[in-house]
Amino acid sequence: MFKKLHIKLTAYMGVVLIVFMLFVATGIYNFTKVVFEDGTKKLMQSEAIRIYTYNDSFFSEGIFKERDTLFNLGPKLAIMGSEKLEASYVIYNEKFERVYEKKGESEIADAIATLAVDSFCTKTDSYATKRVSGINYRIYTKYFDTNSGPGIVQVFQNTINEEIIWSFLKTVLLLFGSTGMLILLCISYIFTGKALKPVKDTWKRQKEFIADASHELRTPLTVIQTNLDVVLSDDEGTVEENEMWLDNAYSETRVMAKLIDQLLTLAKADSNDEKLDISEISLTEIIENICANMDIIAKNKDIDFELINNEDILIKGDYDKIRRMIVILIDNAIKYTESGKVTVKLYTEKNKKVLTVEDTGIGISKYDMDRIFDRFYRADKARHREGGTGLGLSIAKWIADIHKFSLTVESVMDEGTKFTLKM
Repeated sequence: MFKKLHIKLTAYMGVVLIVFMLFVATGIYNFTKVVFEDGTKKLMQSEAIRIYTYNDSFFSEGIFKERDTLFNLGPKLAIMGSEKLEASYVIYNEKFERVYEKKGESEIADAIATLAVDSFCTKTDSYATKRVSGINYRIYTKYFDTNSGPGIVQVFQNTINEEIIWSFLKTVLLLFGSTGMLILLCISYIFTGKALKPVKDTWKRQKEFIADASHELRTPLTVIQTNLDVVLSDDEGTVEENEMWLDNAYSETRVMAKLIDQLLTLAKADSNDEKLDISEISLTEIIENICANMDIIAKNKDIDFELINNEDILIKGDYDKIRRMIVILIDNAIKYTESGKVTVKLYTEKNKKVLTVEDTGIGISKYDMDRIFDRFYRADKARHREGGTGLGLSIAKWIADIHKFSLTVESVMDEGTKFTLKM
């Protein structure tokens, strides 16, 4: 399922990248072309003015009305247009007679004469492209108002070299665009996989959670059903005679109630609906109260139980949840210690409140350490035999996280385990 989703997301990303690359490449191409055309147009305009400015025959006939101004302007334009423009030109006088054309270019001059006529009639400049004998030409037609009448200069050049350049630019953009797109697709595939990994892990944990929850609920239900079947099959037996079977069924209902309560707690944790009732509480008082109750359980298992605390420590947090977290940690230590000692220590270190719960129990292997806070996870058969649901430490970790506390674990197999809570 996730493999198909991975490929599908990469394909969607590919479509987006193709559209984006086309947009960028088209934008670069068109922008370059527009800038080039605009620059060429200005250069041709400057060339047309330069031709008129430095044409002695026109000056001698007094063509310009503002001769002094153009004398001053002309050299500046000549300098501005000092870049060599590979172009030809045609000049028309006030009678619209062609007074200059380059030898061998009469065919082109004839073909573009209509543009000169239009400029002559409208008294405006024009800039256009036209195909002559299979070759594209760029033509700038400059209209001048003279003392003796209007004058026209047409500057034109073929675009063969430019078309080669534009074709090359298209090829380069296509090549680099395609290569870039393939590279980006590969990167996209990798990052999409990384983005999907948390979702995949969550989905996997959810499947495991549902399967484990079903299994955990099925076990007490089976026990209840089996014991009640025995009671129902004994038609003549009294309640006292069937007390053992009824007690078994009742104890399993308590296991189910505890499991369901834990499942509801974790469901609230997943939905982020649980709100904290924050207040200032005495952590020392909570721990002393819990240890007084747990001491009885420890003695029943012949385990030494010790509380080390020499100060009254106050913290801000949710009283019920913090109490529940500490109960889970201490109960867990006693449950998985067959013999030896459980030590609960509360102290202050570098402005942080620290609670440690250390036992000399069965310990946790390095392999299981990374998953010890996972739901329904029980490290080994020894832990499984203790009858826990595998949800306690998950709940403790969740409570620590929502309070922004740090809960860590250290353990050595067959030597013991130490949980450290920093607040």
